[in-house]
Amino acid sequence: MDNRTRFHQLMQFEAVDRLPAIEWAGYWDKTVERWRREGLTDTIEDRQEIRDYLGLDCYRQHWIAPKRPPARAHGAGVVSNMDEYEALKAHGLYPAPQDAFDHAMIEAWAERQAKGDMVVWISLEGYFWFPRTLLGIERHLYAFYETPELIMAMNEDLTQFNLAVLDEFCRICVPDFMTFAEDMSYNNGPMVSRELFEQFETPFYRRIVPRLEEYGIYRFVDTDGEIGQLIPWFVEVGVDGFLPLERQAGCDIAQYRRDHPKTRYIGAYDKMVMNRGEAAMRAEFERLLPVMRQGGFIPSVDHQTPPGVSFEDYHIFLRLLREYCTKAAE
Repeated sequence: MDNRTRFHQLMQFEAVDRLPAIEWAGYWDKTVERWRREGLTDTIEDRQEIRDYLGLDCYRQHWIAPKRPPARAHGAGVVSNMDEYEALKAHGLYPAPQDAFDHAMIEAWAERQAKGDMVVWISLEGYFWFPRTLLGIERHLYAFYETPELIMAMNEDLTQFNLAVLDEFCRICVPDFMTFAEDMSYNNGPMVSRELFEQFETPFYRRIVPRLEEYGIYRFVDTDGEIGQLIPWFVEVGVDGFLPLERQAGCDIAQYRRDHPKTRYIGAYDKMVMNRGEAAMRAEFERLLPVMRQGGFIPSVDHQTPPGVSFEDYHIFLRLLREYCTKAAE
């Protein structure tokens, strides 16, 4: 079974020869620095090349986003009012669809995708994430109440940009799935109420999700933290799944699956056990195995592999990942 067939059958809760073996997140730079001291060849620079070198399945992600200038300070944002936002727009915040990504690269991906070798996914910025990147963390949260028209204007423009670049990308290559970057949860749940979600995000999801459905693209939301409360919010607007399900935030994939039987997931493997030896890593796979056997779930590190994980530790993890991806399909 090729990579692409395996992905689509798993997402349809159909039988597969094994589960996909992937690391969905890019490797942490500090982790890569450590691994180079422990045997990872210096000739491999790109994080995707590391995945290939380690024998993981071929998944390629492309993040398509507006072009923002660097933040003024960590978390401070780059705009504070409508005039500043309009000025930023005038300086090319939203590139034309044909300029938003490397067409030659995506054409090459499309060829490999057509052969079944590669699973292609894109990431688009979501309606909580994007205003925060412009306003900064604190100002963003106040803006829901103090300048709601500014958030609505940003999300309207983002929707038009997302729809345009989606059509342009799909003209060359229709992704197998996509993720909305949101990061709208922390360890105790969502950073906004359902009322705010329905006011500031739902209208825009209801415009872009139908277009994604027309293309047959699975829709995932990438949000850190505890997601149990917000799963039904997104399911109601047509989202298919979630990642990364961080265990340290209390995410319980077994409970999520009981509550939402047809929702898909990627991630959920507790990264904090990866430097505790094979027995601890195996126990974590055993925790996930019942859901792995149900379909619609790709186990992967619940965020970037931390630098506390040695290269030897990671090889043990990969061996166990392959073992359990096969066991789950038996």
